[in-house]
Amino acid sequence: MFKKIGNLKQKKIFDQPTIIEKKNLEDKSVICSNNYIIFKNKKNYKIYDRKCDHAGGKIISKNSKHICPMHNWEFLPKKGKYRNGVIKKPVTYVETEKSLEIPNEKIFPDITKSNPNKKSKVQVRFFNHAFLMISSDDFRFATDPWAIGPAFNSGWWLQEKTKGDWLREINKVDFIYLSHNHPDHLHEETLSFINKDIPIIVPNFRHDSVGKYIETLGFKNIVRLEFLKEYKFKNTDLILSLLKSGDFREDSGIYLSVNNFTMLVDVDSNEINFGRFPKVDLYCSSFAGGASGYPLMFDNFDINQKKEIIKKKIAFLKHKKLKNLLEIKPKYFLPYASFFSEKLKRDSKILLNNKKNQIKDYNLFCKKQKIDLLNVKIKDEFTFFDNKIIKKNIKESFIKENKPEIYLKKFKKDFDDININEISDYFENSNFKDNLVLYISLVNDNFKKSYLDFLVDFSKNKICFKRLKKFKKEKLKANGQKRVLFMKIRKESFINTIRNFNPWEDLSIGFQCKIIRFPNIYNAKFWNFFTNIYIRDFKLRSYKQCNQCEKIIQSLDNEIYKKNLNYASKNI
Repeated sequence: MFKKIGNLKQKKIFDQPTIIEKKNLEDKSVICSNNYIIFKNKKNYKIYDRKCDHAGGKIISKNSKHICPMHNWEFLPKKGKYRNGVIKKPVTYVETEKSLEIPNEKIFPDITKSNPNKKSKVQVRFFNHAFLMISSDDFRFATDPWAIGPAFNSGWWLQEKTKGDWLREINKVDFIYLSHNHPDHLHEETLSFINKDIPIIVPNFRHDSVGKYIETLGFKNIVRLEFLKEYKFKNTDLILSLLKSGDFREDSGIYLSVNNFTMLVDVDSNEINFGRFPKVDLYCSSFAGGASGYPLMFDNFDINQKKEIIKKKIAFLKHKKLKNLLEIKPKYFLPYASFFSEKLKRDSKILLNNKKNQIKDYNLFCKKQKIDLLNVKIKDEFTFFDNKIIKKNIKESFIKENKPEIYLKKFKKDFDDININEISDYFENSNFKDNLVLYISLVNDNFKKSYLDFLVDFSKNKICFKRLKKFKKEKLKANGQKRVLFMKIRKESFINTIRNFNPWEDLSIGFQCKIIRFPNIYNAKFWNFFTNIYIRDFKLRSYKQCNQCEKIIQSLDNEIYKKNLNYASKNI
């Protein structure tokens, strides 16, 4: 199906190097400039850029501390890593007798074009959120289909209505690309309606966090592609390459060419390809922000602090996206992968405070830069020919869905029971080791009433699980040298997570938990383990909301119904 044709080409552009005169370096171990942090020991220097490795924010130096204001990640120059343990790579430099010279080079990928002189017609259609369909005369594929129902334990809901012919169209594709394992991209309920013989393209992540997950859903043909390799699809003009997110997460984007047409879909990756962007005709990317439980669900901050952090976060996201556009210089920008909302009554405060950027916020910039902004709320189907857009359409047909509260009612019923042995086995069998004590309180919708309190101590040779009668929060800080993570988690969301071995990031991103941490530092080891490593590798009993099936079938024409009834009914 996919033929590897070689490595993705990397172009380099060299500019004048940055020169730091040694005489200007103070007699200190840590020296800060506008763009770099320099650590000086007796033998040599280590130079680090100021870009945070998490979300690409700029590290600010103040009072001998070096902190990214986006998520409060603190960098420790002497150790070459963040306080949470994530390592930061130093930049390369050349040392002369009088100076340190940092090469100023820009590296960007440049994908092969099958027939660069051939004029091709390419169609890009938006169905919802990150669900696109990309097609030409001889191929058709879909990305990250989320068409129905909620995600993140009912914390996220589709903001826009899904196009009514989504099921008919997706079952015609040659393959489906899944960028990462977040449920707004790997959506089980949507995937349950799709022909299991359709090939699924996934990145070959270190922990195979998408591949092993999708196998449990019954798909028979899973193709794992390597990063920075070029693949030609069958006997077509489609060449594609997968690019990794620039942070430590298992996330990705897709870069492709169809003869003289090029396209980058970076989804919602942080600094795709480590900030080494290609030059493309069409750039598709998230734009809104708000896709995180931080800081709203972190009670180390008061409400005013949370609002200030959110304000800074969405402002920086917009700044970063504009910077990306300047680097990529696309002819067309399609903002997508941001169309979610917090629709349940229990999450009304989240909806009120979780501010997001809007598509219109990019209008002025794109106009000045002569970038055609493709607003999928106005037109949702775009046809390109010879690198130029020749047609914009809108599909008016939409599916109908159950009200969110109906979904929630069934979700609560499915995961209502608490089994203490199931909980203890889950943690004790994880084999996770860290200098961490995890306190969990299983609570109701408003995080007030507690049904079960317990702790898990990961610092001992054998993981210690202990049921507690009552939390004494004032004593949580005092736990020797151990880290403390205190979590209030909605009962049903927690049970769903451990019973089905779902990623723990689903709880935070979906606003299903409240967190207090001592110290107030992100524990990368814990979240990576329980999100990418200790996750599902077994067949699910069921992964569809049965009360939705009737609604889906009603919204489809007879042809779709007859063709896909067997796929739907098998999983109810």
